[in-house]
Amino acid sequence: MVCGWHGTVTLMDWSSWAERLEAALGPVGDFPSFFAPDALFSDPVNAPTTDIQAIEKMTNASFPDWRQEITSVHGDESGGAFEWIGRGTLGGSVPVVIHGCTTVDVNADGLVTRWRDYFDLNEIDARVTSPATGAAE
Repeated sequence: MVCGWHGTVTLMDWSSWAERLEAALGPVGDFPSFFAPDALFSDPVNAPTTDIQAIEKMTNASFPDWRQEITSVHGDESGGAFEWIGRGTLGGSVPVVIHGCTTVDVNADGLVTRWRDYFDLNEIDARVTSPATGAAE
């Protein structure tokens, strides 16, 4: 806590938050628990949506063994950003590694009100079209 002229402010513990998020970003995790009601999610695949459950369901269907390692996290009491490496098998058969960055806005309770993922879809395309995967070029 930081005490100042304007009262007491609780600062977000981003390292702890990132550790909990890593555990929640898998097939048995609870990703939606990180979001406030009516939070907005967007990424290069999905238009902005408040249907966080559908995002989790789609991710689990596309990558049944998805894991995400958060390599760096920074933030303050209103939001943060983290870099990550995601690994999984697309459709359960094509190994994919994706590097990305996410920015989040959080409310006073530390729940996400806005989530924006940034990653290069070419990392997925390169694996899907690679001769080593057996896919057509």
